[in-house]
Amino acid sequence: MLANITEAMRRGDYAAALNTARDLVAAEPDNAAAQHLLGICLRHSGDLSGSRVALERAIALSPDQSALYFSLASLDLAQGNPEAAQAGLKQSLQLDPNQLGAYVTLIHLAMAARDLDEAERNLRLAQRVNADHPQVIIAEGYLAQARGNPDLALRCFTVAVQADPNLHEAQAALGKAYLSRDMWSFAEQAFSNALRLDPTRSLATLRALAQARRKQGDVEGTLEVLGEMIQRNPADLTVRGVRGELLAASGRALQALDDYLPMLDQHPDHVVTLGFAVMILAENDRLDEALARTETALARSPTADELWMLRLNISGRLHEDAKALLDRWHEANPASAACIEMIANYFLARGDMAQAEAWADRALALKPLLYVSGMIKIQARLADEPEKALAQADQMLAGTAAGNTDVLRALNGWAGMALDLMGRYDEAAERWRRVIALPGNQLPPPLQVPAQFAAPGEIDGILVWAPAGVRAEAVLGSLVNPLGSRLRLDRLGDQAPGDGFGMVRWPPGDAEAGTADTWTQGVIAAGRVPAEVVDFLPHLDGYTLASLRGARVLALLADPRDALLNWMVHGSVQEFVVAPEAAMAADWLAASLEALADHRDAHPDKVVLARLDGDAAQAAAAIETLLGLTEPLVALQGDASQFPAGHWRNYAGQFTEAFARLAPVAVRLGYPLS
Repeated sequence: MLANITEAMRRGDYAAALNTARDLVAAEPDNAAAQHLLGICLRHSGDLSGSRVALERAIALSPDQSALYFSLASLDLAQGNPEAAQAGLKQSLQLDPNQLGAYVTLIHLAMAARDLDEAERNLRLAQRVNADHPQVIIAEGYLAQARGNPDLALRCFTVAVQADPNLHEAQAALGKAYLSRDMWSFAEQAFSNALRLDPTRSLATLRALAQARRKQGDVEGTLEVLGEMIQRNPADLTVRGVRGELLAASGRALQALDDYLPMLDQHPDHVVTLGFAVMILAENDRLDEALARTETALARSPTADELWMLRLNISGRLHEDAKALLDRWHEANPASAACIEMIANYFLARGDMAQAEAWADRALALKPLLYVSGMIKIQARLADEPEKALAQADQMLAGTAAGNTDVLRALNGWAGMALDLMGRYDEAAERWRRVIALPGNQLPPPLQVPAQFAAPGEIDGILVWAPAGVRAEAVLGSLVNPLGSRLRLDRLGDQAPGDGFGMVRWPPGDAEAGTADTWTQGVIAAGRVPAEVVDFLPHLDGYTLASLRGARVLALLADPRDALLNWMVHGSVQEFVVAPEAAMAADWLAASLEALADHRDAHPDKVVLARLDGDAAQAAAAIETLLGLTEPLVALQGDASQFPAGHWRNYAGQFTEAFARLAPVAVRLGYPLS
């Protein structure tokens, strides 16, 4: 019967093995080998206490058997008692110095304790017993990995798999090595092999397989593995969370909710899960449920700032009074710097700078490097006390990590503005050079494509364009009501219009490249009449003007050198990132303006230049006439931050090369040379 038990265990049929072992022990209770196998089977079935009873009985019957102590040590490990396990393994080795499994287990215990020298010592002892055994080779690989030698580790695991392709531990180790090298498909194959060979289908291996599949973009394969893990362990909220995230990202938000809501039933104030669930509930007209679950979470954790932020998001959707909610938050957690900063930001948005600054001071007293509060202080002091604004910016810069480029860009930008107001133009220019040298998260400007690459075609309609750095927001806003559906501003949004003339451009000849036909089809598809449309283009070059020949063009201009300075410091309507060097940005800007000037010279009846930095009445009249407006424009200049006209001259010495590249086209467009 012992052979029947071991054969059943070999093929992974532990249920049959357990039944046979129980029958044998019932028939022969003093059979140490039977008690030993019963203990192993009970351990695999999850009955750890029963396993211990059987193994201790086996040892009592045959105290000189090394394998019995090894099995009991393995049970100690399973029950989280490494000290007892280590003692049992040493006892096993005293009885049999060639007990290979004991050495291998001691190697792994030493590595877990970060004692690599002890692990090395036990590896050498194991190699004296059998250096070619796959388990010994696997242990050598793990030790090499721990010592920072991934190449040796991979070689060891490969050799172990070659020595015994049916050893699931070898396949799993090889999969981990591939995973660490981002070799996702190889890792997937190795983990699949390990699971096929492992009758227990280890949860750790399943988790690794899910990672390998997810890294390859195999959503369905990943969901399959996660489903098995959840079936095995329904209480694993981490796995449920990952599955929910995958389902939501693949357009199955309501299925994701089926994972998130049971998680929240167990842990109502789990912020990450609640955040996902609230978003899905809100987008599926279940705001009441989103609100109820968030309030339940707040009742359990009233001082959790993250929960209050979620509650504020719901408040916006419900059009509630944000101040009332902020007051609740502040009452629940008066020491919350995040709450105090949100109140400061609330007053800033309403133009109450005095209150905004007062609350910002309170927030900064708690956390001196809070970004929003610090920015409020800079803005509050900039106009009247630029030296204090500069000090605030520099204090924040000193505490900002080098990798936080968005914050570094913003703070250097504000510091430069303070220096500008103090007339310290050399220092201001240096700060702005730092700004553009740091990578930004905006879109890069499209390539400048010459007219000769344009396909033949012609359109009706009016094109409107403002160079990067010309703050045309007020003009565009003033056109919304009088033009109504004739005005097209959708190219500035996140969704590309699909005709090839959006924020992102495609090279000539590409299927996505813009042509007269794609423009006309797009206008008609949007329910507009091509001859009546007024289309704001984020980018203009020779290719655009030649592709859309026949259109009338309205250019909203400023001195190109002022435009460059404003673009570097204040940004642009298009939110294009500035090149890392001012001269490079100037070259790009000059190319657009030269294309405009060339088109104006060739088609003077088709181009209107409205200089927003010149005679306001004259610019407004030009715009009103071209667009056929019956009422005067509301505004040419709005609240967008920009320097006064001609401010570039203060930086003629600091950006000499960049301004020199723009001077010829500035003259062509009617601006003075200097």
